Amino acid sequence: MSTVTTLGLIADTHIPYRMARLPDCVLTALAGVDLILHAGDVDDPAALAPLQTIAPVHAVRGNIHLQDMSDGGASLPAEVRLDLAGYTIVVTHGHQPGILGLAMHACDVALQVSKIKSAHSIRQRIIRYLARRHPEADIVVFGHSHHATVQRIGDALLINPGAVCPSPYEVPTVARLSLGDGRPRVRFVLLK
Repeated sequence: MSTVTTLGLIADTHIPYRMARLPDCVLTALAGVDLILHAGDVDDPAALAPLQTIAPVHAVRGNIHLQDMSDGGASLPAEVRLDLAGYTIVVTHGHQPGILGLAMHACDVALQVSKIKSAHSIRQRIIRYLARRHPEADIVVFGHSHHATVQRIGDALLINPGAVCPSPYEVPTVARLSLGDGRPRVRFVLLK
């Protein structure tokens, strides 16, 4: 019988700018995992403390949010690479770094608001970008779009656990990723 490693996947908490603290339902949803991967927009790294009571946490920074005056958790690394259970896993927020990333995000918002591009087509562009940027990865965990998704491109599995922070368009979610017993299995957990 092989050993299964279970990872908790979380992103886009936006604490303290859009939420005061991590909801208790997040801790319940991630209870029993072996490791937690936070795919950015932590905003305040102190917000990771409740997660660290469950399991070790690896977190990456997010993008800059001018409306919140947030640096996206700039003290955190831009990416984390891990080798777990025979898989190479990259954790990233999903945006391009620096000024280019800020400009691309502004462009995406403008295209979406003007109805020139759909949110789906913008998400697909991000997924394709990440697959090209990380050809060595078996699994890429990312955030940014606040939309829970799992998609395979070539041999890579790209997973966005969704956002903990509520939005008008998406239901808050996290994900659990099981490794080591056949193919990776992803289960999204709706937060209530």
